[in-house]
Amino acid sequence: MNSNVLLKKTKLVIILTILTMIAEIYFGFVTNSMALLADGFHMGTHAFALSITLIVCYCTLRFKNKEEKLNALGGYTSAILLGFTSLGIIWESVERFFNPLSISFSNAIVVATVGLIVNTACILLMGENHGHEHGHCHSHENENLNYKAAYMHILADAFTSILAIAALCLGKYFGLVFLDPIIGLMGGFVIAKWSIDLLTKSGKILLD
Repeated sequence: MNSNVLLKKTKLVIILTILTMIAEIYFGFVTNSMALLADGFHMGTHAFALSITLIVCYCTLRFKNKEEKLNALGGYTSAILLGFTSLGIIWESVERFFNPLSISFSNAIVVATVGLIVNTACILLMGENHGHEHGHCHSHENENLNYKAAYMHILADAFTSILAIAALCLGKYFGLVFLDPIIGLMGGFVIAKWSIDLLTKSGKILLD
């Protein structure tokens, strides 16, 4: 895949991600589902990370000799955003655990399922060339931390969508409502882990 095709696919994924993010955050508030809210905010970090990927790709086309550093900078910036997002989700999940709200399970399950479908479509769009492209959007060592960050955000969000659906179904059919904020916590810690990993890898390149 050449850089132009990659840029087009990234733009499409950004649009899909933003639309799904808005729907999940809105219905997360309406249905009082912390798992759905966490998934929506997580998708927001993905949209931002993908936007960084897009910008960095444009920059590497112009500044070819700075390709590796620019990609590392994009990954580092994404990691910082992920860190702040994870703290917000963890805080809100803890708050919901001690002060639970009534959840509209049926609506929340439908929206979470739609989010999972969108995530799967984004994975199929971007995943086939992850880590193996030799164009301007990838590093000389065959691992572009900028693009890898955006790709792994989508994978992580698909995972948290599955967890959210599981928590909502268990809450609806078995009364295990306490699992909703716990899933929110799990999502927050997943984001935090990715943040630390990306900061470490990209930081080493930037300081080299």
